[in-house]
Amino acid sequence: MSGGFGRALTRRQLLRKTGAAGAALGLGMLGGKPALAQAPVAGGRKVQVTEFIWIGGGQGVVPREVKSAFEKNHANVNIELYEGTNALTFPKMVAQRQVDPNKPLINFGFFNVDAQTKGEIAQLWASLDPRKVPNMADVYPNYHRPNNTGIGWGLSGYAFLYNKTLVKDPPATWNDIFAPRFKGKVMVFDYGSGGGFNDVLGVAHANGGDAKHIDRAFEMFAKAAKDGQFLALFTTNEQVKDALARGEALIAPYFTSFGITWNQESSDGKGPFGYAIPKEGMIAYTYYFNIVQGSNADQAEVASDVINIYLSKSVIGRYCNLTATIPAVQGVTLKSDLQKEPVFQPSAIEKAIQPDWVTANLQNNAWRQRWDREIKAKM
Repeated sequence: MSGGFGRALTRRQLLRKTGAAGAALGLGMLGGKPALAQAPVAGGRKVQVTEFIWIGGGQGVVPREVKSAFEKNHANVNIELYEGTNALTFPKMVAQRQVDPNKPLINFGFFNVDAQTKGEIAQLWASLDPRKVPNMADVYPNYHRPNNTGIGWGLSGYAFLYNKTLVKDPPATWNDIFAPRFKGKVMVFDYGSGGGFNDVLGVAHANGGDAKHIDRAFEMFAKAAKDGQFLALFTTNEQVKDALARGEALIAPYFTSFGITWNQESSDGKGPFGYAIPKEGMIAYTYYFNIVQGSNADQAEVASDVINIYLSKSVIGRYCNLTATIPAVQGVTLKSDLQKEPVFQPSAIEKAIQPDWVTANLQNNAWRQRWDREIKAKM
């Protein structure tokens, strides 16, 4: 890598090459790469930014590597990492905005689709500039947001878990929730995991509906509840894991990643959990990078640079390999055990259902009341 090529490039070209270099060299070289040092950020002015990252499960490894590398190459920048969960941190961000919209608690970071959606409704997110984050071009088209209020980088697939010892013909469509062969052996998450009513949305899409046309799906769930199709509702991972392992439940719509990790936890690495992707597609529970409104121009410039680094194939690949997250960036190299998983295949990522989460969020209270009245009351 020539230490001089940066002098002949525009900043935009250099950012693009940073991603390419990351793919070739990996994070270990990111901190020592002279090109970054030759790309001054914010005109060399002192910049303090706060980045939100997720806590636990190896989520903090890559952010610490990126922070160290970026600060090493930009002495004028200090990145404070704020670790937590979206559920606890997002309300604090909203509260701080009410106190002073020009001093956000967080400047940028990692947010799930629930926070992305709530932030869109609250107009919390600044628009990302593709000229400043050129690696956005490598993200699958379905994982971009209108007006670039966030950019998808990864996802969890929501489909079917099943007991592969007892179920030889896995569920193939969202309508198999109601298949007679599974009567009394289906578990569904109460109100939908993450509050998103994923199961209802999956059935709606399988029957020509969507978040705005949900009645038919609720009617199907209500009839199934009355007819004894469901074993129980669940609210914790352990509840559905134990019921599937014992064979009390045969199928359960849920996150496919649990089927993979629960098998790995078994003594021989061969647990009873299988997963199946419906022919209509799994539901994409997407993760985003966002910049928060109220960040000043220098903070936004730093945030854009860091997000661009994250979106390089090598960096997001390392993050996804460490956390078993499905990448929303095209061309990412995964470790061998993830490469063979159907849920990690590009075709599954591209075909995944992208529900209208804004409508789902706005209707959440009404749907919860309907769920109580039409499903829970009939079980």
